[in-house]
Amino acid sequence: MQTVEELVIRIGLFYVVILLGILVAKASQRSNDLTKIITKLVINILLPLLLIEALLTAEIDTITELPAVVALTIIIQFLGFSILYLRLQRSELEPKKQGAMLLCVTFNNGVFLPLPLILMFIGTSGVVILAFWSVAQMTIIATFGAFLGSKYGEQESDYRTTMKKSLLFPPFLVAIPSLILLLVGFSLPSDIVPLLSFNGPTVTYLALFVVGLEVGNRFSIEAIRSTLEPISIRQLIVPLIILLILPLFSLTDSTRDVILLEAMMPPAVLNVVLSSNFDLDSGYAATIVTVGTLLFLPLVPILPFLLQ
Repeated sequence: MQTVEELVIRIGLFYVVILLGILVAKASQRSNDLTKIITKLVINILLPLLLIEALLTAEIDTITELPAVVALTIIIQFLGFSILYLRLQRSELEPKKQGAMLLCVTFNNGVFLPLPLILMFIGTSGVVILAFWSVAQMTIIATFGAFLGSKYGEQESDYRTTMKKSLLFPPFLVAIPSLILLLVGFSLPSDIVPLLSFNGPTVTYLALFVVGLEVGNRFSIEAIRSTLEPISIRQLIVPLIILLILPLFSLTDSTRDVILLEAMMPPAVLNVVLSSNFDLDSGYAATIVTVGTLLFLPLVPILPFLLQ
């Protein structure tokens, strides 16, 4: 159990690192390049190492929650889509903008924002659930995400390319064999575990720094009003519905907390990449992602109380 002082320090560091990222983005003309470098480092090396450590030091009983985690991941991804899709049936918005909105209410920030919060408030056991979540989410992105982009955009021929990239996502590739090793009872040698202890804090603060860079690069006051509808669906209506249905699933406290935290997440930066790839309104997608992230940040101090 964390003391009040430890909690205050953790939350303070959370904001300080994000603020540092925002300041760097405002001061440097090459912050986009820095974002790409850090993202590649985290996605290709540090996050896979963290997933290996989390999965191969986990209790085998954790695997019994996998079906429930996958089911809830599917529900959370498609709940926002279903609500907005029905709402857009009478809309006169251009298809490219509709497609960007639908992507943003479907796919939330599954790694960069929840990962440091999980490590801060839930612990390493939550990373195992994050791994299950990531595998399920990347599968949906590779299939339904590519279909959605093709339907509303003009790049139908890129479906296979997008699926290939999603399935070759490094954390996805690491999680699958690690899950298999967990199933057969393999665990990480105790001598190796201390060598990886630096990785969790490193991933935490690099991920938060990237969030700050993204906010600093994309935010504008004028954009807030046009994003309120998709953000209210993604970050208000969906979490409230999930909160009501969570008691229907038999989950441990840490798993429940991870699922609830994921349900609260703003849209993923990946939506901007998908929108650009399928010739949707990527600028509008970037605005939704940025405003959604900013609106989520004030909730961080109360997360420890929501996750009890």
